[in-house]
Amino acid sequence: MVSVARGLMRDRAAEGAGTERVADAPVFGRRNLLVAGALFLFSLWTLLSFQIAFHVNPFGIGTPHYVAQAEAFLHGRWNLDLPAGPHGETDVIVLNGGRHYIVYPPFPAILLMPLVAIFGTATSDVLFTAVLSALIMPLLFLVLEQARANRLTSRVWLENVCITLLLYLGSIALVLSLDGSMWFTAHITAMVFTLLSLLLALRRHFGWSALALGCAFFSRATVALGFPFLFYLAWQDGGLRQDVELFARTVRARAPEWTLIPWRRLAPPLAVTAAIVLLFMARNTIIFGSPLDSGYAELIDQKYPQVTNGPFCICYVPANIVANFFTFPRVSFTGPFDRAPQIDMLNHVDLKDASGKNIVDASGNDVQQYGIAVSVFVTTPLFLFLFARNRKRSLTRAALWATLGLIVIAVLLFHASGWRQFGARYLFDGYPYAFLLLALNDIRVDWRFAALGVLGILINILGAQQFLNPQTAFFL
Repeated sequence: MVSVARGLMRDRAAEGAGTERVADAPVFGRRNLLVAGALFLFSLWTLLSFQIAFHVNPFGIGTPHYVAQAEAFLHGRWNLDLPAGPHGETDVIVLNGGRHYIVYPPFPAILLMPLVAIFGTATSDVLFTAVLSALIMPLLFLVLEQARANRLTSRVWLENVCITLLLYLGSIALVLSLDGSMWFTAHITAMVFTLLSLLLALRRHFGWSALALGCAFFSRATVALGFPFLFYLAWQDGGLRQDVELFARTVRARAPEWTLIPWRRLAPPLAVTAAIVLLFMARNTIIFGSPLDSGYAELIDQKYPQVTNGPFCICYVPANIVANFFTFPRVSFTGPFDRAPQIDMLNHVDLKDASGKNIVDASGNDVQQYGIAVSVFVTTPLFLFLFARNRKRSLTRAALWATLGLIVIAVLLFHASGWRQFGARYLFDGYPYAFLLLALNDIRVDWRFAALGVLGILINILGAQQFLNPQTAFFL
């Protein structure tokens, strides 16, 4: 047993000899910073161009919930005042003698506070979301470059640029960035801070990484399932060591070597995570009267009484599997000789009355609303390469798969699959890990990769156009 432990310690010392040199690779060198800056400007220009093309006012207001929440914070209160309008009461609950609250995590509102302090409730959440989204591409590029510096991948910088462009523009990140809806702003904020967390963890700043992931969690609660991967990276020293494997070998040898657990690296993220949990419980207690009550049960009771099995139930799984993975744009034919079928990218549904008949407008046309999702493999075809075979096994890839699995399970158990959306947006919280996993795969960036990436870009442009202009019809 002693010889096994000594051998493992020698392996660990030899492995760590070059750690500092690898970790200090020039990821933030002049070239990468110029590329990251160019990606930010290109992304922002692209989003603003699409907003103008799709008749979205870049300086307008999407749904004012986070702006109203920021205004409430500036006045020292949690309850908020929302202006009258089509979205004024959406997902707002009434508690404590008629006061209005939103149950969604508050971090986007905290980011908006300086702007609201200057511009008031006229602050544009549309522009805020677009600018924040423009950070996704440079952050993703830097994450991939840091993964290369940590020897997790051997891709050159130009490959990482191509992967970044194709994954961002060829995913629902595009439509989520354009109209400033509260739910979309939360997704974009969570994506930005999850990528920042991954970058900090790969650079071995694990306490700061946990803080960034906590900010993402206070934007989208599902992000909490990414903390195990953060602790994995801390244990592995950002992927530069193999301490998990070494400890597992001692366990299999029935002689656990507890000194192989790097408590010095794990302590900062553990402390930050504990503080995040306490803040979460304190917020719940202040607003909803219980540390474990996030307000979602009240939202269901007040707004969605048709949900009778609670927020999470295994009974939701079959429908959510279909919605997230096997739902496609609807193609409508007027008859057997129709040579120009209409393509409905949003999978609209006809509204029905209590008797089950279609509701019609004054012109006699069926009244439609946004449909249920579109498969994640339709909106991001590059995700099909996640299942490509790799020549070598990788514990980091396995850990990424485990993280994605946890997020997918949570989404499948949830009572809804989203509404007023294009694509399976609830899965978007797992996209940062899917992006990194795809880059760590052995798949080559060749014509096949480019073809699927371009297809994804075209699909998301068409989806965004129809989402923002529902009257738009596409014909073959």
